[in-house]
Amino acid sequence: MILENFKFPDLHCNSCDGRYSSIDVHFTGICDNQCKHCIDRITCKDFTTKPNKEKIVKSILSVSDRVDDVLFLGGEPCLFLDELIYCIEEIRKKSNMKVYVTTAVPITCYKNRDKFEYLLSIVDGLNISAQSYKEEDADKIRCTKSQYDRQAFYNSLPHKEKIRINLNLVKPWLSNKDEILRCLHHYDDMGFGTILLRELQNAPDVYVSFEKEMGIKLPSAYSYGCQTPLIICGESFKANIILKRACFVVNDTCEAQPVDLLKAFIKVFKKVPNNFFCVVKENGEIGGWN
Repeated sequence: MILENFKFPDLHCNSCDGRYSSIDVHFTGICDNQCKHCIDRITCKDFTTKPNKEKIVKSILSVSDRVDDVLFLGGEPCLFLDELIYCIEEIRKKSNMKVYVTTAVPITCYKNRDKFEYLLSIVDGLNISAQSYKEEDADKIRCTKSQYDRQAFYNSLPHKEKIRINLNLVKPWLSNKDEILRCLHHYDDMGFGTILLRELQNAPDVYVSFEKEMGIKLPSAYSYGCQTPLIICGESFKANIILKRACFVVNDTCEAQPVDLLKAFIKVFKKVPNNFFCVVKENGEIGGWN
């Protein structure tokens, strides 16, 4: 280690360190996809069929003075567009929180385009889990056949500055340098504001290391931040490219680096203040994922 190049670890650089003040809304346990790497397939079994929109809003507003952001997740939240829009409108009226939605854009969005575009207009950001630019590969990742032309639909959407395309690095489909770059350019050419590449944290069987595939070396994700803005040498993108990395804390195939031991040692003696975080379930209860 060269001391003059040494950067002291950031003790609160990751979501695991309580960096964010936010609510995750598990809006539904239902999903029209069956992605094998999805943690929700394993942990979420006991949710009611339909989101209780009134109780969800009540629980969110009860902690709104402690929270900056609200993120609606699933399952698939856009299977219930009316309930989702109701919740977001109420949050907008009665709080100053920013609101985000993560969706795989099910056929309900295609069939109810006006409602989906309205949803886009009232959120601060929408995360689209696109999986791949090749629909045949995306279908294999989702373990279900698409019922409409997703790529044409994505490309036709307004408010692209609000949309973040989420791409999971996953074997064997999106798992090498050429495919990663093709995928990035495909969605960059569509004009989306941000593209997020995500190493799968809890699925070691299909885990892909961005560093290994791209032949680069990045600072420790654990010590310096698991979410890294990317500039890829020799490539030009209009979109913001972000990499969400795994580390040894969440994926046992990743190795700790020497500097990670220093951060772990310091955290034993120096308490890092956590921001407030909670999960609101589809029945309106505040709790964890299980």
